[in-house]
Amino acid sequence: METYSDGEVSRWIELPNGGEEPEQPAPLLMLKPAAPGATPIAPSPSASPTPSPTPSAAASPSSGSSPQAAQEAADEADGSSTGLIIGGVILALLVLGGGTWWLLKRRASSTDN
Repeated sequence: METYSDGEVSRWIELPNGGEEPEQPAPLLMLKPAAPGATPIAPSPSASPTPSPTPSAAASPSSGSSPQAAQEAADEADGSSTGLIIGGVILALLVLGGGTWWLLKRRASSTDN
């Protein structure tokens, strides 16, 4: 839904009927069957990977590293985004707290005059 500055609302919910394309068509997702021989993608990585009959490039050890080391590196990469989020939240709270303190000090000094 879009609302314009003049108050006009475009809902984009019109379904196509017949051969005409509506002025504000609803989004459509056309799905096709999977290609022959396609394998489904796992919804999320599993904690303990199951061995596959054919080794993949990601699972094969490169330059002497073990699969366990590769898993630990992947876990560290996942943790970095969580750390950034937590750091951002802490920074935002500090900025809000400092702004509140400054505002209260300013109001207190203006009432003293």
